[in-house]
Parts: sequence; structure tokens; C-alpha cells
Amino acid sequence: MSKETILLVEDDEDLAIITQLQLKNEGYQVIWTADGAATMELLEKQEVDLILLDVMLPDCDGHELCERIKESYNYPIIFMSCLGDSTTIVNAFRGGGCDYLVKPVNIEELVERIEKNKPEKKEWEYSQFIIDTSVRMVYQKDEFGNRGELIELSPTEYKLLMALIRKQGELVLYKELYREIWKQGEIEDIRTLMVHVSNLRKKIDYQKKEIIKAVRGAGYIFQDV
Repeated sequence: MSKETILLVEDDEDLAIITQLQLKNEGYQVIWTADGAATMELLEKQEVDLILLDVMLPDCDGHELCERIKESYNYPIIFMSCLGDSTTIVNAFRGGGCDYLVKPVNIEELVERIEKNKPEKKEWEYSQFIIDTSVRMVYQKDEFGNRGELIELSPTEYKLLMALIRKQGELVLYKELYREIWKQGEIEDIRTLMVHVSNLRKKIDYQKKEIIKAVRGAGYIFQDV
């Protein structure tokens, strides 16, 4: 599953190129605009998930642009600026910004802020099924890739599925899953966990592609194929 689409509004071309490359290496899709006019034009044509906004732009003030964006869209806006005075920061939040970073920005911190402020996706789509997190429902995909038959998952199976897909491609240890689902530090009965995962597999992996792979003696890996 690809990560979010980030709109970077930055008039310094060199800095924009560096930031784009860094974020792309982290798995994000990045679009770049250099001023207010180009930003508003782009937003009319394309949806994004989050905006990184400079304060000082060639054709407008970043605070003003933030207010214009918020009049029509509800995207989270993180300000990034070389200005670190309290007045500028307060104005950024008053105008609708959800976070503020002072340049130069460390990429690890930037990713942390993006992950913290990004909107929760209501629909998660995979090769065999679609999850609607707003109602905690999972649906098979029909032949056209749309919502099909409802997959009846128990509350425990749903929690296990979400815990696994949030770490797609990574090994999730038994103890991590047990702590996530049963809120206990130590595993009291690993067989209970295995039974729930086995039932989950049968329901969501109806094409038998082994999307939940068991790593014996360790845990499970969710890999959408």
C-alpha cells in the first residue's frame, strides 16, 4: 500500500528537490509547487493528503495561503519556515496550520510530524479485500475491484488484521500481537493467538495467496500480493 501524497509548497528550488527526494525515499508521493497561485490551481485538479507550507512565498504570505486553502479544503497543513519567532508561529496556528517546523528540518523529525498529523484513512484497499475503518467492516473485492460480499470478522480478528497491515512487510512478533489484542505483556496461551490468526486467514485470503505468512517460533508477516 503506497503512502500518502504530500504537497510541498516551497519557493527554494534546491531545498524543494532535496526534500522531495528525502520524502520519496520514505515512500511518500510528493508534488511540488513554488507559489500560492500554482498551489491553488493544483488543488483544483488533484487531491492530496497533507500540505507542507513555507511562510515566505514570492506571490503571497503563507499564512494567507493557508487560510485560502482552509476555505475549500480540510487538508492538514504543516508549516516549514526559517522564521522561528513566536508571532509567526502563533499566526500559523491561528490560520489553520496543525504543526510548525523551523528550517533546517531533519527528515526523521519531518516524517514523525507527517505521521502524527496525517488524516486517518477511512478506506484501506488491498488485492483481495477493502477495509472501511469508519464502520470497522471488511469486504471482499468483486471482479471489478469494488466492494463485494461482507467478510464477517470477529472483533478480535479485526484487531489482528489492523495490527498486521499497519506493519505490512514486517515481522510482527507473537508478543507484539498478544499485547496489542489482549493488553497483556506476557503471552499466556499462544495457541489462542494462533487459532484467531488461522481463522482470519481463511476469511480474508480466499484466493489462497498466503498474504499472512507464519514465521515459525516468531510471529507473522502480512504481505499483500
